[in-house]
Amino acid sequence: MGNDRNAGRKRKFDTETISKILKSYQKGHSVSELAREYGVSRQTMSFYVNEVACKMEVRSTDGVSSVVRGLAYWKKINESFAIPVTEMEKCPMRMDYMRNKEVFTSILVNFKDEQIYIKNFTEHPLKCAFGVKRNPTWEDFNYFLEDRCVPRSRDHMKIILKDYGLDFYDPISIIEKTGGRMAEDDFYLKLYRLEVEHENI
Repeated sequence: MGNDRNAGRKRKFDTETISKILKSYQKGHSVSELAREYGVSRQTMSFYVNEVACKMEVRSTDGVSSVVRGLAYWKKINESFAIPVTEMEKCPMRMDYMRNKEVFTSILVNFKDEQIYIKNFTEHPLKCAFGVKRNPTWEDFNYFLEDRCVPRSRDHMKIILKDYGLDFYDPISIIEKTGGRMAEDDFYLKLYRLEVEHENI
């Protein structure tokens, strides 16, 4: 008897096919539509969309930064933020404030509108990126960044920047080199950048 529901063993797709599936999903095709198109069960297609395909869209550039390609996975990893998707799409960077691989605060950054959104995963203010503040301002964010890298007033700053491969003082660029690690504590920052392909219409 045939298996009309395509149940049973999961069909394996190659990398090229998985990329096509994810692009179709990002364009608005539902999991059910894709399952019918590729001849698999809805559960199998959901597995590829939510696990395999999405993981392919994250590329680590170094130990500090990762590039996330496509809005589908960007929305998935930031779903804990209580903000509209339209606002999330305006935030091309996320920072995780961490210690020993545990995230204490996640920060979504909207550079254009100079706005940030935070999600604390602890109630302990000493472990939160902004302490007791639950709605930090853009000024608070800039202060936090400078607090996690070499001070702007440090002697021989030009030499220090040259060692980092930088032409000017920029806290985010410095943190991308150092991970925001400081001698005073064990916290550090991991950065994610959103990269979206723009298609010609």
